[in-house]
Amino acid sequence: MVKSVGKNDRKLSIIVLVTFLFGCSEPKKDPQNAYNHLSEAPIDLGIISQDATVAAFLYGGKVTVSDISSAKIMNQFEVDQLNASDLSLSQDNSLLAVSFENKLSVWDLRKNALKGQFSIAGHSEFAKISQVVIYANPMLVLAGMTDGTLNLVDFENKLTKQAKLHDAKISHLNLGEHRQLIMSAGHDGQIKLSHVTSLTPKYSYALEKRVTSAASGALNETLFVSDALNEQYLLKPFSDTGMPIKLNYRERFRWFRAAAFSPSGQYLATGSSKYWWTLWDAKNGRQIDAFEIESATSTAMILDMHFNKDNILTTLSSDGIIEFWDINTLAANPK
Repeated sequence: MVKSVGKNDRKLSIIVLVTFLFGCSEPKKDPQNAYNHLSEAPIDLGIISQDATVAAFLYGGKVTVSDISSAKIMNQFEVDQLNASDLSLSQDNSLLAVSFENKLSVWDLRKNALKGQFSIAGHSEFAKISQVVIYANPMLVLAGMTDGTLNLVDFENKLTKQAKLHDAKISHLNLGEHRQLIMSAGHDGQIKLSHVTSLTPKYSYALEKRVTSAASGALNETLFVSDALNEQYLLKPFSDTGMPIKLNYRERFRWFRAAAFSPSGQYLATGSSKYWWTLWDAKNGRQIDAFEIESATSTAMILDMHFNKDNILTTLSSDGIIEFWDINTLAANPK
């Protein structure tokens, strides 16, 4: 049940809250927001669907898929939590993939049933799955490995492709809207765009340190990449004149964990290692404002973030709190 307790000019009034079972203080209850309890469990891994309507999270040996506006549990499956490395929802929310070391499990969410389990290998015999992305219609899986190998599994055509795209662990993966270019980034400091048919790189950019966050525009026209120190750039892969734009802030360095572009590409949102996120002008790299998230613990941080078509940003924190942010309002009325 959603309990309405007021309005908030800076955030839409729905917060999905996961409370903790053991020894944690009560979460701060802002009287200007509505909230509800999604689960009585902390979140180990958590993601938001591409359309920002569904959340999937892992805890207590189960992966749960819930509607983020009603908090209704849509699906729940038992999994090997200790070996789980990543989660992914297909673009139409019909499929869920969970990776476990060298295996991948896929569920059909509409039938509420396991679709299949598959083995995935890297170039190295010791490689494990570090990132997974699943797509439907047709069913396609991208699996990034700890040795820098990328696997593409085309289930419709029963084809598997493999390429050693990175020299270290792949930490970010995404396939463009038209499924032509794969964005990958890794602990070797490189971000790449590779052809989906041949897995050969079309564009690459290198940082000195490992990549901690990366994002791409809907058509890969703009990329964002951040390393573990002080290099954070907006890139224009297909522009002849566009030089990398460095994000502009006062501190010596910032740690970035999550990132997302608005549908128009006008704004960039980034999550930090703390309990706040930042809104940027994606045209010039200037900070518009920074916003504190709702938190139940002092270690809360954003796990995932997505824009919907109406320019509403949805954030999911490690405390299990989903928040909705009206970017048009926030950009027009910075603090």
